[in-house]
Amino acid sequence: MRTTFWAGVVGACLACGLSGLGCGGDDDGATPSGSTGSTGSTEGGGSGAESCSGLDTSALVSELSPAEVEQACKGYRRCSAEEVTVEYVCLMQGVLGAAYGDDPGTNDAELQAKCSELVEGCMADPSQAEQLIEQALVEVEAEPCGQPRQCTATIAEIDACAAEMRAYTRGVLPACSALTMAFYEQTDRGDTLLDGACGKLGVGCFQLFTTPNDG
Repeated sequence: MRTTFWAGVVGACLACGLSGLGCGGDDDGATPSGSTGSTGSTEGGGSGAESCSGLDTSALVSELSPAEVEQACKGYRRCSAEEVTVEYVCLMQGVLGAAYGDDPGTNDAELQAKCSELVEGCMADPSQAEQLIEQALVEVEAEPCGQPRQCTATIAEIDACAAEMRAYTRGVLPACSALTMAFYEQTDRGDTLLDGACGKLGVGCFQLFTTPNDG
């Protein structure tokens, strides 16, 4: 039951950034937010970079064939999968388990100690984290690819939004040493993403690189 729960959490993590999944743990390769259009995106599209979609970044989404839509969808998911790490899953278990697991912390110090304990235990035996990642990826891959509707964006613009979603997801979890009670009371659930490249896309564009269960 517990394994099923954590697999669902990992799956939700993957889905939230299915630009791909975007749950990478470290800052290495992070794409700065604010990059838009066909230039400035350093990962998954833009000048000098290959798009996760495998398509020409200047291509219009509205002109893609069904086969190209399928290719793009699976490409974004593949990029996400490559970013999922045992370290991130262990941190996620630590942060969530510190407040919602057995014997949860009741103040900042207890939360930090509990989080560190859980992360250390997870990293000492990473087999469970690896199993959770594998299970979550299978579930995400089984989701059908969505069909973009009335999307006038280019692949480069999709890439820029996808990169911002990945960067946001990477920064959601604090280190155990920075964990506080206030973290669990935050109301921001990604709305700020609409202030950047994602806000330039029409609603119908998101089906190309998110799963049907998103949102």
